[in-house]
Parts: sequence; C-alpha cells; structure tokens
Amino acid sequence: MENEQKPPKIQVGSFTIAFLTDGLWLNDGGCMFGVVPRELWKKDHPPDPQNRIRLNLTCPLIIRGNQAVLVDTGIGNRLRDVERKIFGHQDGWLPEGLAALGMEPGDITHVVLTHLHFDHCGGVVRRDPAHAFRAAFPRARYVVQRGELETARSSSNERLRAAYRHASECLEPIGSQLELIEGDTTIIAGVQALVTGGHTTDHQIVLVQDGQAAFVHLADIVPTRSHMKGPWNQSYDLDALTTMERKAHYLERAIMERWWISFAHDDQIFSAHVDREAGKLLLQDVVSVPPNLARRTAPLRAE
Repeated sequence: MENEQKPPKIQVGSFTIAFLTDGLWLNDGGCMFGVVPRELWKKDHPPDPQNRIRLNLTCPLIIRGNQAVLVDTGIGNRLRDVERKIFGHQDGWLPEGLAALGMEPGDITHVVLTHLHFDHCGGVVRRDPAHAFRAAFPRARYVVQRGELETARSSSNERLRAAYRHASECLEPIGSQLELIEGDTTIIAGVQALVTGGHTTDHQIVLVQDGQAAFVHLADIVPTRSHMKGPWNQSYDLDALTTMERKAHYLERAIMERWWISFAHDDQIFSAHVDREAGKLLLQDVVSVPPNLARRTAPLRAE
C-alpha cells in the first residue's frame, strides 16, 4: 500500500471499520470456483497462462476507543522463495496499513482468525532479520475456534494435513497468546465470532452490531463478489452444501437488515451493501479496492 493513501473506512454505529489488506496474490482460478466452468468466471476474474487469478487479502480492522480487533492476517512475510513465485506475494502489507492509520502492531488488542489456512493466518507472525518468527501483534489475544486448532494440529486425514501444513510454524510463536473459543462467542461488546462451518468444519465469521447498524465479514463462505451466487463455491470447501446454506442465510439477513458485508479475497471490492432486484443480488455503496494496489503485486498477464 502506498504510504500516503489511508485504508478506506466505514462507520458502523460507534465502531470504525478500516479495510486493511495484506496485499494482492495469485491463486488457481479452478480451485477458487470449484465446479463452476471456467467460461463463466473468467470474464470477471481473468486468469493468467497458469490459470491463476488476482485475489485480495482483506483484513478488516474494527476500532472503538482503545480496542482494535483485526480479522485475519493474510499471508504475511513468511513464504519461502518458491512459494512467493507461485502465489505472487512478497512481504505482507499490514504494518504499512496500520502505520497509515497512525497505529502500530502493539495497538491491536484482538486478532480473530476465521480459520487456519495459510492465506488467513500466515500474518500472525513476522520473519525478523535473523529469519526467526515472532508474534506480529505482540499484545493481542489471538482468537480461534478450538475445533479448528485441533484439526490443524492433529488431523489424520491426508487432505487436511496438507491444508494445515504451515500451521505449526505460524502458531508456535504465539502459543501463549492463543485464546480458544467454542461456538458463537462475543469478542468484545458488539463484536461476535459466529461459526458457519462449510469451508472448514469450524470456520467462523465476524459480526459487528451497534444499534441498527451492522457489518459482517463473510471470510471464505463468500470470498469474492462472484461467490454470492449459491452454487459458486471453492473446491477447498469441505462441505459445499453447508457453505451454500450459511451464505444464503447471512446474505438474506444483510439484505433485510441493511448490513455492510465484506469479502476476504475480492480484488476490486472491500465492502458494500447488498440488495436484490428481479431475483439478482446487487452491490450498492461499494467501498472499492484502490487500483494502485495492483501495481504492487506480481503482473497478471491474462490470456
């Protein structure tokens, strides 16, 4: 993020939501859209010759008074050279985003991890000049579902072991700061972690409510604007039917109660209101991803 540009914000009652990003990255389009044919998704998400599409690493920062709750941490700077080439991601940008807000890592009081895939929890640590890992947010409580942590640490399933192969490297330096929760939990007054399942068994989202105003970060049950469509799901989802049911539920609530929603990986949109017209979901009051971010990721040469 260019230092002179502050992260965009919205106001939700007494809460300020600042849309930080850990940067843009590249991932396989087929994995992101599962059984959806390439011809349907490539217009809005043009792939490069390796079939990779550009994605964001959105990390909403929820601020009220001296409380600062960060949702997810992106990839961070822990990738090895071969991984940096594959994913087109270099050092994470969260420290720059915080600095643009006049904040520093020690100001973060809570980090809510929606789940423990590398693109959501990699930034819990920072690689220092000696190549050792340290907690990226030294005073924060890192909040994760107990079941998610247990799966990451001890699954005997080959697919799950692969999905969480990085977890120990990320979590070991923050062990004393981990706070395990079970089920829907209030993080601070007005901010809740709500279990959805679907993407992972214990995947959770974050809901902010103050009076009639509300905001929900849908994480990986609706990672991009295209995933608002019912059957458009990731191949990474462990239970696509649950993902479909949960996203339909929360999108309907967002329409009826005029919630702000945000996407974990959309490269163009941080947040918006959602509405329905003639049966089609539409986005309004869009908070856009600044176009200058694209200049700081690996070049995407579409077909």
